[in-house]
Amino acid sequence: MPRPAEWFKRCDPITADFAYIRWLGDRKGIEERTKTWDKTIVDRSDELREWVNEIYKINGQGVPVFAYANNHYAGHAPATIDLFQELWREQTKADLANPGRGLFSG
Repeated sequence: MPRPAEWFKRCDPITADFAYIRWLGDRKGIEERTKTWDKTIVDRSDELREWVNEIYKINGQGVPVFAYANNHYAGHAPATIDLFQELWREQTKADLANPGRGLFSG
């Protein structure tokens, strides 16, 4: 699967007045490692950091973004959302401190 930035370089994936993102993961692979969904099994920090950067750009254009994670993405969907929100707050804080140059900008 291409990285988020690659999708946005190839084309404009926004085809409606909102964006919908689903983080699904490898069901078979993660179920080989766990059958309980109470903690993170796969560190998705780097991937989510990339998603924050792209979603931040989309949201900055006034496009609402709906993002969902299932347990197979990292092992615990609520922890995935918590991590995303933490990274989002870092991005926002960086942009407030340095307008025009966010934490994850290139």
